[in-house]
Amino acid sequence: MRKELKELINTHIHGRLNVEEREYLRQNLSMMSDDELTGILSDIWNKFEDKTTPENDFDHLSEKLGIIPQQKKTHNLLYWTRKAAAAILIPLIVGLSVYHYAENKKLNNFIANSTSIDVASGEKAQITLPDGTTVCLNAATTISYPSDFGLKAREIFLNGEAYLDVSKNEKIPFFVNTDLVQIKVLGTKFNVNAYSSASIIETYLVEGSIELTTKGAKPQSIILSPNEKAAYYKERDILSVFKTSTRFEMAWLRGELVFRSVQFSDIVEKLERRYGVKIQVMGDDYNKNLFTGNFKEDYIDGVLKILQLHYNFTYTKNGDEVQIRFE
Repeated sequence: MRKELKELINTHIHGRLNVEEREYLRQNLSMMSDDELTGILSDIWNKFEDKTTPENDFDHLSEKLGIIPQQKKTHNLLYWTRKAAAAILIPLIVGLSVYHYAENKKLNNFIANSTSIDVASGEKAQITLPDGTTVCLNAATTISYPSDFGLKAREIFLNGEAYLDVSKNEKIPFFVNTDLVQIKVLGTKFNVNAYSSASIIETYLVEGSIELTTKGAKPQSIILSPNEKAAYYKERDILSVFKTSTRFEMAWLRGELVFRSVQFSDIVEKLERRYGVKIQVMGDDYNKNLFTGNFKEDYIDGVLKILQLHYNFTYTKNGDEVQIRFE
């Protein structure tokens, strides 16, 4: 029986089980003891384990695969479950409708965890969610979602900026949660800029349709059409909509920095995220003049040299620390 179940799981990983095989596997997994399930998972992991990964170092492997459980478990089954998640359990859970056999206490504990991906300043990343949705993450961005994502609900939590190409599923709407705005979609492409430190949450729709709802004392809702951007001003609790362009809004995906009539403090904030540096500004009145311009520089020095043509400042750079002094 154990050998047969392992063969069915292997078939699921490399190919596709038919309806009868899926039901057979589901029923047998639901009746297995924790020890039996532990043995099967450990045997399968030993077969698929990346030999270049240090022993007992699943954190290293999970980071490479974009699977980073927030809570660490020490129990034997959960240890193997974490190690097998990327190659085995995630497709298995999705394909076999885990809710049918999740009465197993330890599987329930695993499903209760959530996955979180953190992108550092100066970096960008792209991930694919279990439902096939593609998410491009800008620098200094965090995204999290429950481990049972896609089974009964599709919901993510975002702090930062992300471009999403959402896989269409009319039966299970897709929700993006920021600190003060929730976005509901069925299948579309859009960009969300929602850093918790910023005063504005911006959402730009490329194609399809999305509904935004604010989470303030007086919730506001609006439906966006393509090439429209919604801007929610946190302090004033105001939601505005206006037309814009994909080229401007999606500049960060091309590695470009685009500024339109912004203060120098706004420039500094974006430079810190884009280049992974810490900038200290010394002097007064540097926010009086607004700046408009585009940059596509691999290094911050090129941007600073161009900014010097507009502003009267000097700067020094030591590692990832930059000091700007206005005359």
